[in-house]
Amino acid sequence: MASGLEEEIIIIEDADAATNESSDAASQATPKDSSPLNKKKMLLIAGGASVLLVVVGVTLYFLLQKSSPESEEISTQNIEEKLDKPTEEPVELSKIENLIAKADYLYSTGSKSEALSLYEKIAHYSEAVSAYNLGVAQIKEAQYETALASFQKAIQNNEKRCVSAINAAVCSLHLGDTKSFRYYIDLAHAYLPQERSSPLYSYYYTLINYYNQNYLEALSALNNPTTAEYANTQNSLSAKINALFENNIKAIESLEKSNSAENDFSLGTLYARVGDLTLAKKHFQNAIKQGVEPMKAQLALGLINIKSGQMQEAAKEIENATDIFGEEVYKPYPIKVKLKDSLFHPDEAQKHYRDFVSSSAATNYQKIFYFSPYKIFNANQTISYIRKGNATIFIDNIDSAKEYLEKGASTSNVNIGITQAIKKALSFQLREANDMLLKLVEIQPKHSALHYNLGLTYAQMGNFVDAHKHFLRSYNLDAKNYISGIYAVMCSQLTDKESAKLLSILKEELAHEAPSEELELYKTLLFISEDNFLAASDWLEKEYQQKPLHLALDVIIALKQKNNIVAQKSATKLTTLLPNEILPHLMHIDAYLNTLEEKKYALEVINYLKAQQFSFEDLYFGAHITRYLYTQQNLITGKLYFLREQLKEALASTTLQTDEITGALALASLYDGAFEESYSLYNDLIDNHKIRDSHTLFLGAAASIAANHHENAIALLELSKMKDSNFLESRYALGLLYLEAKNNKGAVIQLSRINKSTFLSEYFDFTIDTDKVMFERNVKSQ
Repeated sequence: MASGLEEEIIIIEDADAATNESSDAASQATPKDSSPLNKKKMLLIAGGASVLLVVVGVTLYFLLQKSSPESEEISTQNIEEKLDKPTEEPVELSKIENLIAKADYLYSTGSKSEALSLYEKIAHYSEAVSAYNLGVAQIKEAQYETALASFQKAIQNNEKRCVSAINAAVCSLHLGDTKSFRYYIDLAHAYLPQERSSPLYSYYYTLINYYNQNYLEALSALNNPTTAEYANTQNSLSAKINALFENNIKAIESLEKSNSAENDFSLGTLYARVGDLTLAKKHFQNAIKQGVEPMKAQLALGLINIKSGQMQEAAKEIENATDIFGEEVYKPYPIKVKLKDSLFHPDEAQKHYRDFVSSSAATNYQKIFYFSPYKIFNANQTISYIRKGNATIFIDNIDSAKEYLEKGASTSNVNIGITQAIKKALSFQLREANDMLLKLVEIQPKHSALHYNLGLTYAQMGNFVDAHKHFLRSYNLDAKNYISGIYAVMCSQLTDKESAKLLSILKEELAHEAPSEELELYKTLLFISEDNFLAASDWLEKEYQQKPLHLALDVIIALKQKNNIVAQKSATKLTTLLPNEILPHLMHIDAYLNTLEEKKYALEVINYLKAQQFSFEDLYFGAHITRYLYTQQNLITGKLYFLREQLKEALASTTLQTDEITGALALASLYDGAFEESYSLYNDLIDNHKIRDSHTLFLGAAASIAANHHENAIALLELSKMKDSNFLESRYALGLLYLEAKNNKGAVIQLSRINKSTFLSEYFDFTIDTDKVMFERNVKSQ
């Protein structure tokens, strides 16, 4: 056909019609659209989706089943001899109809050449009857020019004019003659009133209106048919039109009435569109077994598996399709990678924040890191080194004495440096504290407290890879430094590293410790790391010192246990201890406002935050969790623009390091939809400020995708993956971007290494690039 669509010709047999003209039936092609807009909507039936709805189909394929019985040889010699003899009187109509029936039988049983020959013979006796049927046979053989001539003869003889005009329009459409198509479809419309008494009137009405793109009129006729004939065709048309208007459930109902295996592919796309991924998979799998659009079905199945989080299965389907079909796999479903819409919509962001973010393991761990105390050096150990050195001098062992004295001196210098770095950290100058501790660890690499403090700064900055490394090193240097071991377990979970062995060692060691408040703290932290909040709830039954970390644990555990009274009590104490810091107040909001409906919640958050006197030092220079959660609350309340303006002013006026302010502004700009600004800020942070931890690189890639700089996103994600090969979000985004770039092998590598049974990205999504599909289709048709 003109547009390259593959359609099936549907024959309306003569025997199905009434004996008069208006009841005669016809053949027609499955309708096809000519409007670019409507073609786009009709073809791309799987193009739209809600929160978890998938976009996997480009073409809704309505292929009606062909009959292909084996050829049966039937002699027509006697019939032909009689037709060849001169006749003085016309053959009676009933006899002609019998001959036509025989010709039809010959055609249906495979003796096509004999059937066509017989049609030509019959044409000498009754052109009005045979010209139409000859046209039917010719159109089935794709002889569109000769079929058009036959239908023109039928129209000229005033027989079957409406149906012949429809078929003439179909032939014109196949021949790419738009002007002729329009003429014949208008002619069919003009002849339609003559078919008013025909049982097939609604069917003709449907076809003509469909071709005229009057889809609602066509659908009305389909919903109120005057005939039950051609049920499969009518169901297919109904499904197409309902899909066009996104009445997906009705489209599914129409297709399922046919109960044909040929519809499995179409049903797969429709079920994918409504979000029933289980049934979508079933129908795509059936389509593959039946050989119906095997390449498209396999690719669609791969994309659905990605949407449903089954990355291993998705990788296998995409790899198999690529191996079998080669470059052809890139044509049906070009994808377009994007950030999830829920990241930017205030209502959806609030639901995500309250249902997941505020109480997730990642958020709870970062809250714990925020309130955790830094460790001061072991003064007794330093004094021991110095005393031992002095003692040694008296026994003439100068080399050994010098070693101890130098170690004592260096340890003293390191301890002084630790003290200074802690002061920076407690003043929210985390980046500077981290830099100082990094220099100190080069001087004294076996200092347990130093590694713990360094790990804590990394954890507060959101760099869990390096935090894990230093927490683990700290615990290995001092097996009694249990908190370092516990925090190493938490960071391993945040970076998808194995921690079962370390967890087992910690449990065993703690079991031998004498009871104490400190021991209960460690046990509670371990319970939280195992997501065992029932066991952790014992912490709420005891009275401990009112330290920030203890109160924070109260709030975290109580909220998990739905114990709002305890959570509110401890949250109030926490904000009293730290009135000018943002995070305690965000936890206060979680404790007091978590039961409010959405609009009320947003209003109360605005009023609460407006009443506080924040210093904002923690926002500008402090922990990542403060910037992230505060940005989320400003997104929920619609205040991101004002936050961005505040950050720009702080950036312009500060004399301190600007790394964290720049990062905060980049993050706020990303969530506020200022994608180019966010993209530029992250590039500045990475290229000029040299902030290249895996998390910053990842966020830079997210901003690049949002700003449509996908090549830059790939480069940043590859760097992020090198820093943290276990961060699954980076692999997922890379997999999608490689699919988009027509690099299926690269995509398969990334997706196959996402080894979670179900992985659902918090950040990334994809759609079918319908604009690209239509552009390539139009180019091909020219």
